[in-house]
Amino acid sequence: MMLFHPFRPCEGSPVYQKEYYPGSGYVPQFADTPLGPLIIAPDTPYVAAAGRNRLYFIDTRFDTASAKHIKLQIEMLSVPGENLYLYVDDLNATAEVRNRATGETVFHFDPAYARVFFANIMNRGNPTLQLPEHGPAGDWVVTYPRDDSKPLVALAHRADHARDPCDEHSCDTDAECKKKDYAGCAKERI
Repeated sequence: MMLFHPFRPCEGSPVYQKEYYPGSGYVPQFADTPLGPLIIAPDTPYVAAAGRNRLYFIDTRFDTASAKHIKLQIEMLSVPGENLYLYVDDLNATAEVRNRATGETVFHFDPAYARVFFANIMNRGNPTLQLPEHGPAGDWVVTYPRDDSKPLVALAHRADHARDPCDEHSCDTDAECKKKDYAGCAKERI
C-alpha cells in the first residue's frame, strides 16, 4: 500500500519529529494482536502507525488539530482491525471502514482523503469521476523489523524528483554514508 500526503501545509521542505526517527535511539513498541504483531505509534499527532510495522511521519508544519486528523485518516486506512474492512462507494466518491460481523460503519473517511486514497478504485468503478491519481508526495515512512535488525527507511518521493540514496540510510553527507559503508550515496547533501 502506497502512503502519501496529498495536502501540503505550505511550500518548502517538510519537517519531521526527528526524536522518533532511526538513529535517535527511539525503539517502537509492538502489540500482539489476533492479526499478529502491530506497531504502536508514539503519543504524538505527527507520527502515525501505517501498517503492521511502519511509522508514517507527518509534516510538523501542520497545526496539532490538522496533524491529528491526518493521523486518524492514515491509521484507519492502513492499520488492520479484527473484523473490519474497507468499503469504497465509487458513485458517491466516499469510503468507510465497516464491521464485517454487524455491517455497521465504524469510521467515515474525510471525503477529500477518500478521493485521494481510493482514486484508482473509484475511477475504475466510475470512470466519469476522473479523479487524479496521485503518486507519493515526499513524506517519510519507516519500516521497523520485529527483530533487532536495522530499520528500513523508505522516503516516498515525487516522480519528478530523484531520491537521494543517502535518505534510506539517514546519512547527512556522502562522507557519513561512506563511513557507515553505504557506498550507494553519491552526492554531498547540504
